[in-house]
Amino acid sequence: MPARKYLLLAAAVFALPAPAFAAGPKPVISSASDFPAIVIDLPAKPSVLVSEGGPALDRIKDQVESYVDMVLRDYDVPDTSTRKQLLTLQLQAAIIENRWDDVITISEGIQAIEDKPSAKATAGLITRSYARAAKAVGEDSPLFADRFQQELEGATAKLDWSVTQDELQELRAQYQLMSRDLLLGSLQGLDANAAAQNNKVGLGLAAAVVGARRTLVDLVPLKDRIFAVLDRRVRTESTEKVDRWTERLVTLSPADIAAPVTVGVWDSGTDPKVLAGQLWTNTREKENGRDDDGNGFVDDVHGIAFDTEYKPSTGMLRPMETSDVADIARNLKLTKGSLDMQASVDTPEAAEFRKAVAGLKPDQVMPFILQQGKLALYLHGTTTAYTSAIGNPGARVLAARFDQRVNQIPDPIDEKMAAAMAAYARQTVDYFKAHGVRVVNMSWRVTEPQIDATLLSVEPDPGKRKQRTQAIFATIDGALRQAFAGAPDILFIAGAGNEDEDVDFVRSFPAGINLPNVMTVGAVDVALQPANFTSYGKSIDVYANGFEVPAKVPGGMPINISGTSLAAPQVTNLAAKLFAVNPRLSAAQARAIIEQTATPEGDKKLKVIDPKAALAVARSGRLPDVAAAVAIPPPIR
Repeated sequence: MPARKYLLLAAAVFALPAPAFAAGPKPVISSASDFPAIVIDLPAKPSVLVSEGGPALDRIKDQVESYVDMVLRDYDVPDTSTRKQLLTLQLQAAIIENRWDDVITISEGIQAIEDKPSAKATAGLITRSYARAAKAVGEDSPLFADRFQQELEGATAKLDWSVTQDELQELRAQYQLMSRDLLLGSLQGLDANAAAQNNKVGLGLAAAVVGARRTLVDLVPLKDRIFAVLDRRVRTESTEKVDRWTERLVTLSPADIAAPVTVGVWDSGTDPKVLAGQLWTNTREKENGRDDDGNGFVDDVHGIAFDTEYKPSTGMLRPMETSDVADIARNLKLTKGSLDMQASVDTPEAAEFRKAVAGLKPDQVMPFILQQGKLALYLHGTTTAYTSAIGNPGARVLAARFDQRVNQIPDPIDEKMAAAMAAYARQTVDYFKAHGVRVVNMSWRVTEPQIDATLLSVEPDPGKRKQRTQAIFATIDGALRQAFAGAPDILFIAGAGNEDEDVDFVRSFPAGINLPNVMTVGAVDVALQPANFTSYGKSIDVYANGFEVPAKVPGGMPINISGTSLAAPQVTNLAAKLFAVNPRLSAAQARAIIEQTATPEGDKKLKVIDPKAALAVARSGRLPDVAAAVAIPPPIR
């Protein structure tokens, strides 16, 4: 589900000792783990630094700026997303130092390399309006606020609504939500993470501190004016996107099903009531607290489960604390509203979420955020399972549940945890193989920088942490690759992620695993244009709608959710339908049909799936000529 970049910029934490090199071609940074290390010693808690500012914060700003200048000067950074992050940090420093001509120049440079149409059109909208107003009348002038609003009104009026509506709605939601209490309350998370690192932090946390100070001082006082401008533009527009997605969908009837197809949903848990009549059933097992069939899993009637230590457990739904499910209907709507806001979708649930957040005091913010995180995990698997099976009476969902703790400071993914995760991955795929699963949905993604971030509290040395991160990543990634390679008859479908980054530059699994029986899916909207949150890259095989996808949450409440987490099960759904109408299809043939019937859309010619065309091919008997067996490369060591 979407995880967009908001007002507090959290750049990647880079962890490679700076190499010494002679004059000549610049070293190329080819992945996120190739950046030189930086450790910044915070003299106080982030919340104190943000609240008080002053020389201590200036020193942090100078260290961040100096580091970014060095990287851009001495290294070749071809990855567009990372280069934008670095330029944004330069921009942040220029704003704080009141270098308004530089602000405009850097902002225009960021806009120039942006490749998503909506993001490109709106890049620097508020920043350049601020800089122009400051140049015209002075930042401290009593005329500044009016001049800023005038500049923003003019710039916003020039934008093409058909291109920029998602971005403008997202900005509107952000500034409606913004408050001093919310900002200061959210800093408790930074305080906890900085304390876990003995206040010796990486670039991401230091940059977030500097960015939060700028938000508090410059943007919070203007937030009502910014919201008013954006709100007027949003409310005066009535044009909706042309829906080109729905016409591609197909609902099968029972008569269309040649044979049931088992669909694996590898996720955070599924409510069996939502999938009544569409659950795979292990006839050799009963829910009696025993392992009736002797396969190592207790009560695996409709699938398997693992706990937070990646040991076999029971139960299709994620265990939840009583307080989190006391008012579950309202809480799930709030969670849906939060996800809608992150995906630039303005809904009644998003409005209710904003209202709830507006009433929070600083000490209530982090408990609220953590509860929303747990609820998002709780509903996630049910939404992806529902989307994977809808419209297919032949689908039989086999659930494979995982779990994780939701804390301010994440549990370290260390060597012990990596070994447990590798074993759990092998067990899960073996279970899929043993029970005839044809396609598996995997709407989750773990990146190398995420692993590094979890180790910050246990490994302060950047060089050692980088080595550990790479070894841990290789352990889990290798186990997954080996397991997938050993299951060539199963088609594995992965979500690309919602970080708006290149999946080939930021190494991850399973999205970064390129094997013949693994497909990675990005998200488009109903107009078949790239969703503003979707990650991208050469490793993405196809795209599907990930915008306001109709689904259901535990208990059966209808919900529309956006993200590549919902785009991936659209492809899983299609593959399951292909197998249901033509059980003789191999995984390779199903993949070929999906890819060959996808249509190139937009300036980037993204390959968007066409379920109606794909099913027509599967029914026709004119199947792709692919090898029955494929050569699968060994795992990365």
